[in-house]
Amino acid sequence: MALLLPAPCCADPTASGEAPLVEWGALYVADALRNVHGGLREGSAYLDYLELAAAYDAGRALGVGDLTLFASLFRTNSPTFSDRYVGDAMAVSSIDSERALRVLEAWIDWGFDARGPGSLRVGLYDLNSEFDTTESRRLFVNSAYGIGQELAQTGHNGPSIFPVTALAARLAWMPREDWQLELAVVDGVPGDPEGTHRGRLHLSRSEGALCIAEATVAVGPLAQLSLGHWQYTETFAVLRPKGPARSAAFEDDNRGTYLTAEFAPGSARAGDAVRWRAFVRAGEANSRISVFERHVAAGVVVSWPWPSGPGSQLGLAAAEARVGADYRARQQSLGNPADRYERNVELTWRVPLGEHVVLQPDLQHVVNPGADQRVPDAWVIGLRIELAVSR
Repeated sequence: MALLLPAPCCADPTASGEAPLVEWGALYVADALRNVHGGLREGSAYLDYLELAAAYDAGRALGVGDLTLFASLFRTNSPTFSDRYVGDAMAVSSIDSERALRVLEAWIDWGFDARGPGSLRVGLYDLNSEFDTTESRRLFVNSAYGIGQELAQTGHNGPSIFPVTALAARLAWMPREDWQLELAVVDGVPGDPEGTHRGRLHLSRSEGALCIAEATVAVGPLAQLSLGHWQYTETFAVLRPKGPARSAAFEDDNRGTYLTAEFAPGSARAGDAVRWRAFVRAGEANSRISVFERHVAAGVVVSWPWPSGPGSQLGLAAAEARVGADYRARQQSLGNPADRYERNVELTWRVPLGEHVVLQPDLQHVVNPGADQRVPDAWVIGLRIELAVSR
């Protein structure tokens, strides 16, 4: 993208007082984790994630209105943690993946006004960057507080989220100041289903699409509610076929709904010294197709000023992924006892050290990892390190 930028992007923006045409940033996140008890086995791992991103104000450069180009590239190292040590489905670390080097997002965004501001975004798109996310949930290390497990588990290669994204078209619109509506149509099979560490751009009618819509509304000065619904257009195999032959059966009803509420007192919005936020989230999916039929999470985040820098944040949250009856029955028939749920409790403390460095000690308790009765509950301690720079 940088090779295609016109010469004006290299001019000094301070000379005219305008914002630069090109903004870029780099983020390095590392999780040093140790499973100290339970799970599959005790052990440690060092996970790291490096992302480079750039945004180009093409609208101002070309004089064509509100038009933005954006691209981001990431790299992760090979050690995985949950698969090797804990055995949990929700994943202790949100950056846990196989070794990868690929583009995360690359899209063009056109802003418009139609009785309210809106935008159309087309390209390689991370669904969780705008859907099923709230400010307070971003603090936590465990993936259970990102996109809900009932949605994260879906698809032939997952939905379009980290670490594999897909082509999409997203429409956002604010008909009123306290309302926001979003709709996206995403390629139903991100990347290469034969190998999750390989990227692939491929659109096929046989693979279908994931359609998702979300509405967000402010409820008074204290709360914000979001309601989302999603559905795949392709058919999926059911977990427990019926009939005497027990032959494979398929349904075109792979869909679900989620609801999120985030609360913030008036003092948080007024900018007082002590602030807190709280969230509650619940979602459900088709238990005939999905392993986890429900996912619920709740938490609270307290922040306060920190000497010589931004405020630190202390967060406590809990989540539960509920296993569907069809999956439990199938596992029972195979001699693999399955429990009814997997739970996570996380206590974390985010401490900024200046503008570019953050340290975040973390403690997690995982109950019924993988909803497998044979795997004992796990205790995990960790330290997240963030290094960030932008211009």
